[in-house]
Amino acid sequence: MKQYLERTFLVLGRGFQFSADPPASLEDPRNLQSSDPWTVLGCVLARARHGDLEAVSVLPDLMARNDEALVWNACVQLIGFAGRQPFVFDTAERFLSSPGDRGVQWYISEMMLNACGLRAVEHLLDLHQASTERDARRHIEHCLSTLLEEEAGDVEAGPEESEVRDPAYPEPIDEYITVLDRDGYIEKVRAVAAQAAEQLASSDQPVTAGKPLDLQALVLRLYDRLRLGDPSTARMEWERMFFEASTGIDCSKFYERGNLQRLAAMAVLEEFLDSGGAVRFEVGTRYFFAHRIRP
Repeated sequence: MKQYLERTFLVLGRGFQFSADPPASLEDPRNLQSSDPWTVLGCVLARARHGDLEAVSVLPDLMARNDEALVWNACVQLIGFAGRQPFVFDTAERFLSSPGDRGVQWYISEMMLNACGLRAVEHLLDLHQASTERDARRHIEHCLSTLLEEEAGDVEAGPEESEVRDPAYPEPIDEYITVLDRDGYIEKVRAVAAQAAEQLASSDQPVTAGKPLDLQALVLRLYDRLRLGDPSTARMEWERMFFEASTGIDCSKFYERGNLQRLAAMAVLEEFLDSGGAVRFEVGTRYFFAHRIRP
């Protein structure tokens, strides 16, 4: 990894900020074809921050030829937050042919969440159906909830669980297994998604928290979590990344060595709100570093 990308793209790290000044030549488009994945990623970030959002188009091929976890994480952050929704979902479908793959379940679900599109719901449900590990399943449930619920609710809670006798063991041995009501969960999620869809001007309008995407509302929710002393959660961490990706405001002080710095984070949000910066961001529209992302 390049020194200037140390802890970049990490929710508990530097987010979308460079850790050191990158080379002046990093934005050279020839770097998009580099054999070094981190040169490519640095170039995409540098160009996207300055408005060349089409630079993310090279990343799906990078994912296809490099399965390193940190590379995939960087790609899904850039594609999801900076890519147009059609591109994000075309990329997702490229990898969704392997829904049982744990990496697909973790990273592709997060990429679709970052794009804030209701089109993600059915894909996320397919991944949920294919998941066999609890951690991956819970991650998908979190993605669905962040998209559809203002606070963690029934979607975040996941499917109902029941203990039933394991048929693999003969009587009178009593061994039990946990069975998930996955079909019931699908119905529940689809009902919540339908309620969200009713509030949108069109089916492809960006959504989060079950409502049309509203940066100021998201910032106020995040600020209240910090003010009330809520512990750092995946939802809070995602809201921090979304705020930074949308505005370009440096949020690297939110976390220090993985620990939430509550007062520093509140100060960043207060400055944004007090300056009236939210006026620049239209409800229902996605941005990357204040550059409007076309539908």
